Amino acid sequence: MRSQFFGGRKSLASLFSYNGSMPSLTETLRTLHRIHRQHSDLKDRLSRGPRQIQAAEGAVKKTEADLTQAKETFKQAKMASDDKQLQLKHRESKLADVQAKLNMAQSNKEYQLLKDQLAADKQANSVLADEILEALEKIDQLQAAVKIAESNLAKTKDELSKVRQRINEQQQGLESELARVRGELDAAEGQLEGDFKDNYLRLSRSMGEDSLAPIEGGCCGGCSQTQTVQILNLLKLDKPVFCKSCGRLLYLPE
Repeated sequence: MRSQFFGGRKSLASLFSYNGSMPSLTETLRTLHRIHRQHSDLKDRLSRGPRQIQAAEGAVKKTEADLTQAKETFKQAKMASDDKQLQLKHRESKLADVQAKLNMAQSNKEYQLLKDQLAADKQANSVLADEILEALEKIDQLQAAVKIAESNLAKTKDELSKVRQRINEQQQGLESELARVRGELDAAEGQLEGDFKDNYLRLSRSMGEDSLAPIEGGCCGGCSQTQTVQILNLLKLDKPVFCKSCGRLLYLPE
């Protein structure tokens, strides 16, 4: 990792010419890492805003699809019910014809046949009437489902409007805060000089917040690699040191 940024295994002294009259390197790195973290956090919060709006828009699209489906299901059920009612009306008309023929039967055999047909038709009509009642009950349920879907759509649209308003207000504040932090970062980086600044900026542009890490319990705070006594001593002497495992610029915490 280290050779990726600095072209091979060179001594720290050859990599950096740090002006000893400047503020403590350790203090500068602490400040830079703190500002980098603030900068990353603000950028992340800014990016979350559009994602929240997108999620709210997705909820609206889903409830719109749910409403469309509910209306279509209701429509199909209504058409099926209407068709059954037409069938029943037609069958009742035929039933009346059979009843008239029964009254005019010329023989016992004809009478019995018409009587049996009439009984069968009445039974079939009864079954169809029960199906119609069930269909009407189902239609009432589907109509209620349509109303619920319409209510859900209204709620998700209202929520989308609120999310957009809230995010727009937040984005303005976050963008202003990000510009302020960016200014702080530029000012802190402006305190660096020479090869140290060039190499730090190269690392920073590539790794951002992850370009620095504090020592935590004798280990790199970024990758948890244990550091040697020599490296810890160099840090105590306020010298620039990299983690040999992850390439981060190390510093001692307060």
